[in-house]
Amino acid sequence: MDRVTAEMSDLTYEDIIDGLLDLFRRTDSMPAAVSPTPWDSFLRLSTLIHKTYEVPSTTFTPVMRRLLFALSYASQARNIVGVGTYVGYTFSWLLRDRTDPETAPYCEMAVGIDIDSNANELARRNCDRLGHGRRLTFIDGDGEVAIANSDWTIDLLYLDLDDPATGKSGYKRVLETALDHLRPGALVLAHDPCVPAFRQDFDSYNDFVNGCEMFSRSWILPIDACGLAVAVVR
Repeated sequence: MDRVTAEMSDLTYEDIIDGLLDLFRRTDSMPAAVSPTPWDSFLRLSTLIHKTYEVPSTTFTPVMRRLLFALSYASQARNIVGVGTYVGYTFSWLLRDRTDPETAPYCEMAVGIDIDSNANELARRNCDRLGHGRRLTFIDGDGEVAIANSDWTIDLLYLDLDDPATGKSGYKRVLETALDHLRPGALVLAHDPCVPAFRQDFDSYNDFVNGCEMFSRSWILPIDACGLAVAVVR
């Protein structure tokens, strides 16, 4: 084993993600004054979720859970919108546990949107344990329509919708609709850019992001088989 490989093998998920956040800060894509990621709080949140949530299925890996938690904490997002939030499991890593003082400040408003009303019922029960109360809402319906008909301002937009017939093609449509709602410095996170079945959909999505003057930076983070696309609003 060479020296570089040996050093990489000693890295934890937390080391890798803290390194990514340092990169974002050096490129002015994250607030510089945020304290280090409170990983003990992540572990407490993980215990809460995995002991109490009902989750029929998920592709979310341990490293992806940590990445969303760290990005949300570092961004200090006040208003969070998720489209395709299913039973609230993935969305919870962005919301965090409001009763844990180590991960404050928390969002002032969060909305999860999914077309599956049964999944939303379960999301409400699951996420009720996070202590956000009336600040957190789950809406039955189409994300593009919900955002278009809202007066929301958005600091963090999370995309994870998946149509059996059209795959991830809805990502681009939702983002186009959300442009007028995104605040300067907002993050747009899109799950699954590394999944081969969604390559054509993400080619279209990435072309749109890279060609849109609203975005100052964008990355594809292949931290697991699904990956995460990150874009930052100017």
